[in-house]
Amino acid sequence: MRMDIQLMYSLLFSLPVPAIIFLLLLFFIYFHPFFSKHSCSKLSKQPKQLPKSYPLFGCLFSLVQNRHRAVLWTSELFQKSSLSTITLKGPFGKKCVLTRNPSIIKHIVKTRFHIYRKDPTMQFVFSDLLGDGLLLVDGEKWKTQRHFLSHIFHADTFRYRVKSSTIKELSGRLIPLFSRADIDKATLDLQDIFHRLTFDILCQVGFSHDPEYLLPSLPEKPLIDAFETAIKISMRRFTCPSILWKAKKLLNIGSEENLRYAVDVLREYVKKRIAGKVEKFSMQNSSIDEGGDFFDRFITRALKYNVVVDEKFVIDTGINFILAGDDTLFSALIWFFWLVSSHPQVEKEIVKEIEEKDDDDLNEMVYTHASICESMRLYPPVPLELKQVTEDDVWPDGTKLKKGMTIFLHVLAMGRSTELWGSDCEVFRPERWLLKNSSTGNWNFIPRDPFTYPVFQAGPRTCLGKEIAFIQIKLVAATILKRFRIVPLDGFSPIYNSSLTSKMKTGFPVRIIQRC
Repeated sequence: MRMDIQLMYSLLFSLPVPAIIFLLLLFFIYFHPFFSKHSCSKLSKQPKQLPKSYPLFGCLFSLVQNRHRAVLWTSELFQKSSLSTITLKGPFGKKCVLTRNPSIIKHIVKTRFHIYRKDPTMQFVFSDLLGDGLLLVDGEKWKTQRHFLSHIFHADTFRYRVKSSTIKELSGRLIPLFSRADIDKATLDLQDIFHRLTFDILCQVGFSHDPEYLLPSLPEKPLIDAFETAIKISMRRFTCPSILWKAKKLLNIGSEENLRYAVDVLREYVKKRIAGKVEKFSMQNSSIDEGGDFFDRFITRALKYNVVVDEKFVIDTGINFILAGDDTLFSALIWFFWLVSSHPQVEKEIVKEIEEKDDDDLNEMVYTHASICESMRLYPPVPLELKQVTEDDVWPDGTKLKKGMTIFLHVLAMGRSTELWGSDCEVFRPERWLLKNSSTGNWNFIPRDPFTYPVFQAGPRTCLGKEIAFIQIKLVAATILKRFRIVPLDGFSPIYNSSLTSKMKTGFPVRIIQRC
């Protein structure tokens, strides 16, 4: 299921079962020919650009009508209304607030960080998959894990390992695969290829294990399938009254049986990969292996500082590590290559820059860096950030929040705001991030503050893998574009699909053409 379901849930599906049944009855009455002319004629006050809000129903009808594209639909509401904060009313007065206002984003993720927590429903439905990992926890648990893991992600030796693993996968598998596709004039699904690529890299970096999903035969990919199944079913819990999916879980039937199987596959994989590491590093007196994989470093660091690392916690961390790195990275890659392939002049500038630089000059690839930022502005890997306020609050724009209210930080809508990015905000234009040096003629990169561009979140929860992600995307871009042209099939236009991350609904079919 998609991120859209989270938005639907916040306004509807947290209601008790009797209320849902009552609403379904009213829904039938509203649309029945006999009643439709006479029911719900009185509307509550609402700006005309926003969906109509009816007594009892709120904006339920508009939500149902746009349920398959709720992320894009709510982004369009911002554009049509020119509002920076929108309150949507659900059944029985339930409300959720969406914002794209940088000052409010700063208020939530930094100034008043302590009163905005991960949404409890989100934690609840994903607990089987993510457990007590960094992506779900809050408070002291989050603070301890964050401090512990930040030392690993910021180590130069770990970044070097990520870089070397990425180069190895690109040169050893992706380039030969693309060369063969060029010779055979074959069509590839670039979304699938990038998912295999990023998963192979993450497992090598995390566990020193290679799933070999990017072999020329493009073999079955059970671990990727297990992740996708687990995410899909966990998201489906949003639309199902908890009493029903809990009963299915207790009886181990239907979708809950499939979820348990998928999670078991993933947990067994991580368990197998970490087997023996604790004993191994205990005998080495907890000396940190500076060249080791993520879990070599994780476990030896825990032993050194006497942090208790039971098996469940280590497995939770492993699953969070793969999900956070894999899903976001391949999401960023597919939209970057779609936009670059659709803008020949941008592609020309990137290729020119790549040819002038060595692979070790990633920091000097300024135009490429701007193009990556611009791509994620239009298609952020994580389009929405879901929060709940734990006490009454007032935002800088005067919006009043009540304890327990659901908040959506609309990252996708922020990237399409004319107030923040100008009248051409929907145009892919890397130059908006650049300023040309009049004396040298070289580009200088001009960053935006993280509250205007919260693609990697902002404040205390800023993504630990931000710099590593840029390294990997630049490596992939430089390796591919220096050698090949990526040509989407004639007539192809991606259909935006938001799961936990931004994806293409029907894949990304392309032809690979070797450069002369």
